[in-house]
Amino acid sequence: MARSSSHYLFNFNHRVSRDLNDIANDIRSDAKLYFLIAAVTLCTFVFSSLYGYTGKLSFFSYMRALNVLVPISLTLAGSGYFFVLLLRREKSPIQCYVNKVKLLYQYRARVISSFVLLTAISIFMSAFSSFKGLIPIIHPFQYDLLFHQLDVWLFAGNEPWTVVHTLLDSPYITFTLNFCYNLWFFLMWGVVCYFLLSSKSPLRTHFFLSWLLSWTLLGMILAMCLSSAGPVFLSKLGYDNHGYGLLLQLLQQQDAWLTEHNSWGLFALETQEDLWLAYSEGKDMLGSGISAMPSMHVSMAVLMALTMNAINRTLGIVFWLYALVIFIGSISLGWHYALDGIVSAPLTWLIWWFAGKISHSNTQPKRLANA
Repeated sequence: MARSSSHYLFNFNHRVSRDLNDIANDIRSDAKLYFLIAAVTLCTFVFSSLYGYTGKLSFFSYMRALNVLVPISLTLAGSGYFFVLLLRREKSPIQCYVNKVKLLYQYRARVISSFVLLTAISIFMSAFSSFKGLIPIIHPFQYDLLFHQLDVWLFAGNEPWTVVHTLLDSPYITFTLNFCYNLWFFLMWGVVCYFLLSSKSPLRTHFFLSWLLSWTLLGMILAMCLSSAGPVFLSKLGYDNHGYGLLLQLLQQQDAWLTEHNSWGLFALETQEDLWLAYSEGKDMLGSGISAMPSMHVSMAVLMALTMNAINRTLGIVFWLYALVIFIGSISLGWHYALDGIVSAPLTWLIWWFAGKISHSNTQPKRLANA
């Protein structure tokens, strides 16, 4: 009995030691990502300290969101996979499901290291959110009218939203654009989770470097330099020499019509009101902060399209079409000037190109084997 116990203890210690070594290797292979996250977080702290706003920093606000998001995602993924097995008419769906769970256990070191990286990413996004909240405080909105004028010039004397709503004149189309705009977060979360669990590869590093650099260079630095609120907030800032009041009125009319006929209105209007209240009253809200230029919705949609295109051309086409929908929706719903997306799209491509030089992306990520 004593010999059996010592043998079991030896094997257990060996497995733990091997797992810890695998986790450490995985973390070391992501050293570039951790370094970038640490550098951005530190710079955010130093920057806010110079202006005396360290009290507004929160580096763990997204950790609370992960406590809800991760369990929900695991539940949906687990139940979704089971339904996929049923749709595929697997002869032994239960056994397939058990095999998948065993496979995940076999790759437990990768799963654990993925959670470590996800934790670091949540700290990064918390730093980003805190920085975004500082933009109008340190550099008050001052470029909205310029971007409005450039929009009118680019669209031959017309405000872009009038062109979009003239061509797509239907509350149902506006609702669809709003739905796709909200879907953006879940798609981005899905792509991030996919690469978190993927085998180490140049494309994986390519994506995460591009992702982190886009949020940093575009969503933080450029957004601070080109501080602007966006069309829907112009009237609240006291600017009346524009037509965006008509856009807001149109959106409210469509929202009322949709609510009357379908019980589902335009989610964007409530979100915009919540963001304005968080800004004007200084309330803390996850994902709060107003910043229009450049459009990070368009940036992330373009990045997803570039990434999916590197994996599969057909999938890439689907995501490029989705990026176009996000660009149109950003204008239609009053979130952005057309210029916001026009600027962010090529800059995101440049970041993708630069990150590719660093990561030497030329292979596809390996997927977890199918059960």
